Amino acid sequence: MVTLDPAAGKEFMGYVVGANPLGQMLFSPLVGWWGNKMGSIRLPLLSSLAMFTLASAAYSMLEIFNTYRKYWMLIARFFVGVSSANIAVCRSYLSAATTLQERTGAVSMVSLAQVLGFVVGPGLQTLVTPLGDQGVSIAVWMPTINMYTAAGWINVLLGAINFILFLPAIFKERRIAAREAMLKQGVEREEDTWEQTEPDYLSTWTLINAFFIIVFNFVLLETLATSLTMDQFAWSKEEALYYMGLVMSAGAVIACATFLAIGPLCKR
Repeated sequence: MVTLDPAAGKEFMGYVVGANPLGQMLFSPLVGWWGNKMGSIRLPLLSSLAMFTLASAAYSMLEIFNTYRKYWMLIARFFVGVSSANIAVCRSYLSAATTLQERTGAVSMVSLAQVLGFVVGPGLQTLVTPLGDQGVSIAVWMPTINMYTAAGWINVLLGAINFILFLPAIFKERRIAAREAMLKQGVEREEDTWEQTEPDYLSTWTLINAFFIIVFNFVLLETLATSLTMDQFAWSKEEALYYMGLVMSAGAVIACATFLAIGPLCKR
């Protein structure tokens, strides 16, 4: 950000860091409500993936703006956070598309996939660090790809691939959990199964608070660790990105092992 706008200080950097989780926090309930209202996750997912792709592209092309670059970065980060609100409907659909016996293992695998992203992400950031501030020019009409924008362009590619995978010709929705509940309770309508089920609000809010604490600590470490290590260890930008990429990848590998163990442990 300092490269794009030297006048932007650490205070504004805090706003940029907070924009992503703020967008996710505000829109996760709305996206979840939208998915429940429609009875389908396809449109919420396609909309959020399109937003993610466009916001990532905007982040990667900030240098084309002559003025207010830091504000464009703030907006791009906010919409990336909004797009990540789709994790709510993804987890909800996973619970609806699995049987009771499959559910724990399936949820742990999705969490594992998310953590694998945390492994690959910092690793890719480490790999593109040699591009440096100047980067390389692929084409005259394209912005320069450097160590800051390369990860954004990778997000654009992955967002486009995921958008294609959720198109109707490829992705088919299945509501297995509701059918399983209907068979067990001997009812003919899905609504009747939920009327006979009393939610455990205490356990639900306990899990929500626990997840909040975990994500809060992770986001704090992920977003501020680079700036913190630059101040504490006098590292250059390249060194901070390289070493924090290694540290975050190592932590994510440990988390992967933990998620892989959840399924077997829950069977005991």
